[in-house]
Amino acid sequence: MKTISCTAELTPDGQLILPPEVVKELNVKGKASRRIIIFHEKKSKRSLSEFCGKWQDQRDADEIIAEIYAHRKKNLRSDRFNL
Repeated sequence: MKTISCTAELTPDGQLILPPEVVKELNVKGKASRRIIIFHEKKSKRSLSEFCGKWQDQRDADEIIAEIYAHRKKNLRSDRFNL
């Protein structure tokens, strides 16, 4: 089995127009048939945020980085034993 990925044009009458390089890669001669899997991507502005989620933190990057470095400087073991 061979995998070829491309973007194809679909005409209003339902014909799928493959790019010439894909046709050449499939070795199509005459009326040969090939099994093709089609993925249809529904694009919307909301789809990425629905998939990935939304960032809830309202702080800017400098505040977040400062908090990370502050936590790195703490010695958690000594804090636990009040040394």
